Amino acid sequence: MPLFVVEYTFSPETSSGRDDHRTDHHGWLAELVRRKVVLSSHPFAEAHGARFVVDAADAETVTRLFTHDPFARANLVETVRVREWDPAIDEFTA
Repeated sequence: MPLFVVEYTFSPETSSGRDDHRTDHHGWLAELVRRKVVLSSHPFAEAHGARFVVDAADAETVTRLFTHDPFARANLVETVRVREWDPAIDEFTA
């Protein structure tokens, strides 16, 4: 399956809301990692976004999947960007 990079942008104003939903967000991600759908997940150092590497059939599937994130359901994600990614040399292609 193709790999996709999902990038979230957060507004500083949603910080407390993200704190309220963080446990559910992490549980949602942990299940996707267990199922090997999400291969990597990490917030950016400045806490205004996050990036996910996702193994899925197509961008539409990824977009639908990420509407179920508790952060997204609570309207805490300012923007979502989904891009297909074709890694050349790294752990994902080994």
